[in-house]
Amino acid sequence: MNIPSAEVTKTYRRSIPNTWWLKKSSYVLFMLRELSSVFVALYALCLLSLVYAVSQGPESYAAWVAGSQSGWMILLHVVMGLFVLYHTVTWFRISGRIFGREGSGALSPAAVTALNYVIWIVISLGVMYIILS
Repeated sequence: MNIPSAEVTKTYRRSIPNTWWLKKSSYVLFMLRELSSVFVALYALCLLSLVYAVSQGPESYAAWVAGSQSGWMILLHVVMGLFVLYHTVTWFRISGRIFGREGSGALSPAAVTALNYVIWIVISLGVMYIILS
């Protein structure tokens, strides 16, 4: 008895190029936000290395400061600062949609976003006051 072979069905798989995110500006901005998290982590590591240098004494701190004054470190901090700023602003913009609910008695999305900016400015001014006084 000859049993016919079962048909093999193939699922259609559309190929997606690696540059799919370059097609629309909103995709590019999304990918930049995702990339910015790497720079946020790198910035956190830099701050941790500063705390460690301070904990090791004045000589270690002086060496850390001397190393951070090189041209490539200044450039790295500028790039990290821009990405951290972009990450912060995009987070504040989306946090209103996440935490603010229209009609639920809670704050509106615009109020949540504005409150984030106000708190950010107040804390920044407080830190500046402490540093500069």
